[in-house]
Amino acid sequence: MSTAAERYNFANVETDGKHLINNLLMQCKVFDVGSVKNENLMKMGNKDVIASYLASALKLIERQHNLVINQRVDISSYQKDIIKLQSDVIDAQGKALQVVDRIKRNVEDSVESGMKKSYSEAAKLAGTTPTSTVISPETLKSVAKQVVIEEELSRNIMIFGLPEEEKEDICASVGNVFELLGEKPKIVASRLGKKVKSDPRPVKVTLRNATTVQHLLAKSRQLRDSDKFKAVFFVARPHC
Repeated sequence: MSTAAERYNFANVETDGKHLINNLLMQCKVFDVGSVKNENLMKMGNKDVIASYLASALKLIERQHNLVINQRVDISSYQKDIIKLQSDVIDAQGKALQVVDRIKRNVEDSVESGMKKSYSEAAKLAGTTPTSTVISPETLKSVAKQVVIEEELSRNIMIFGLPEEEKEDICASVGNVFELLGEKPKIVASRLGKKVKSDPRPVKVTLRNATTVQHLLAKSRQLRDSDKFKAVFFVARPHC
């Protein structure tokens, strides 16, 4: 069974309308519809000619009328789809907020746990034991400094075995290695030590956070399967 669009040829309604209007204007010998008068229509020819144009106009009007009705139905359907999509988006946003809130709580818990651990380790290094007693400002400064140092070191990676060129863009070279592992982090990289002919100097790389460091360390085994970077390996948290 054919659709309304096929029966009334909606695709050509606009073209057929323009064609009919242009023919009528030519027969009436005017340039626009506003200039058409009764006397112009009467000069188009005999009654059969006028009746033929009238029949064509009625058929075109019917097609346009059905096109409008069909578009209303489509709009109504689209509105229902839009309302459903909006509802789905609201639900998704709600779920996303729940996930974000859950991640936030997990991060806060991890940070709190990490701070406690760092404080405990730093306090031991400072020669103190965390207790309920009052801690001196000097001890707090020492602990805070140690925590900052630990955090800073956790963002570093040392790369060994990376081929060294005469005029190299070291950040680009490191970026090629990381890209092979499916990572594209922002980095600051530099060679360490004096240049020698025999072996490439190690590269110190600083990343934005310790999480990225852990991702790269976990993937570094994949370099063994690379022809170009088979000899490259990573070491975390260089004390330099």
